[in-house]
Amino acid sequence: MNQQQRGTDRRKPQTPATPDTSAAGPAVAPGLPERRSGSDRRLRGYIAQMLIFAGVPPEEVAPILARCPLRRLAAGEILLTPGQQNHAIQVLITGELRIHLNTSDSADFISIGPGGCIGELSIIDGKPVSAFVVAGTDSRVMLIDAQTFWDELIPLPGVARNLLRVLSDRMRQNNELIINRLADRLKLEHLERELQTASRIQASMLPSRFPLFPDRADIDLYAMMEAAKEVGGDFYDAFFISPDKLFVAIGDVAGKGVPAALFMARSMTQMRMVALRDLAPGEILTRVNDALCEGNDSGMFVTVFCAVLDTATGELAYSNGGHNPPLSNSGNLASAGFDYMRPPRGLVLGIAEGAAYGLASLRLAPGQSVLLYTDGVTEASNPDQALYSDERLLETLRAVPAGSDARQIVEAVRADVRTFVDGAEASDDITMLALTYLGPVLQPRTS
Repeated sequence: MNQQQRGTDRRKPQTPATPDTSAAGPAVAPGLPERRSGSDRRLRGYIAQMLIFAGVPPEEVAPILARCPLRRLAAGEILLTPGQQNHAIQVLITGELRIHLNTSDSADFISIGPGGCIGELSIIDGKPVSAFVVAGTDSRVMLIDAQTFWDELIPLPGVARNLLRVLSDRMRQNNELIINRLADRLKLEHLERELQTASRIQASMLPSRFPLFPDRADIDLYAMMEAAKEVGGDFYDAFFISPDKLFVAIGDVAGKGVPAALFMARSMTQMRMVALRDLAPGEILTRVNDALCEGNDSGMFVTVFCAVLDTATGELAYSNGGHNPPLSNSGNLASAGFDYMRPPRGLVLGIAEGAAYGLASLRLAPGQSVLLYTDGVTEASNPDQALYSDERLLETLRAVPAGSDARQIVEAVRADVRTFVDGAEASDDITMLALTYLGPVLQPRTS
């Protein structure tokens, strides 16, 4: 025997090569003594927390799982998508997996913790995946291919029972999620019906049958409101407080939705009650403000412009509580040249009890008009986020033909706003009221 042969004879038998499973530990070759390494102990620790192998002797499972690859997932990474063919059970080693039924980022999901598994249904029925599976955090999963699972793991006592338990728990979680979704949808439908009812009630509070005063030949009035939501905070009002005194007002409650609508109803109610006492507009706002401040713990407030037109003389007395300045063509009847009015400054209503509001007036000649509006008009935005603006409103009104009635004035602005926004979603209510003075009504002489 030569030296090379003797060297060869002295070498120890070599263990067959095994797949690289550094995180799970090396495979244990059949027929060889079990080797107690750190990685082997980690693998046994992982097996102990795997629900599908609960109660199964680790020494029967470990050699099989040692051949199964691991996959690392970053938080937010998608593991499975609906319609995808899946050929492995994915057992979570560390981290969190989330099962989303609709979209990969839906708010509703089933959370899977370490030891849980996914993909078992597609392994059983062979059908594509039906939900998104996303890593909730940085995670590691072990991939057990279908052949290994059916040929080597299912025959082990207890594995089939555990699989049924996992499936039952998953179905129970799915049912709870579906029931909760159904309950939420029913609540949403109920809320939508309530909002629709509230919208109808709110609309019924606003004068809406035009001509509003068909038996009056001394005024022409038209108004409209488009709410950005089912209910809004804008309002307008117009009514006679005496045979020759017409009260008009427009307001805009801060905020949107139901709270704004409730405060809008309160504001309108208070204004009607106070205005019917035949007070000057500044005094009306003073008293309404004090009433709205009382018990206003939520800090709601409203901007208001109000005026009283003397139909016998054409004098329009007005006051303002933080609202947008109206426009009038009272200064240049020949060219129907609208311009901004300069109402006295005043605080918004509802935040400072005892606030005083000034008074101003102008005289309308027959055929002259006033346009009241809310900031939903001038702050309407187009797809580029540009605002309609005070300047464009003024240009639009100056282009309105002389002799246009109140409805034509409002519709001209409304049409131009729609052209400007070009289909962009409204972010605020749009409200306008146009009042045209037609002149005093001559009373027939009595003999």
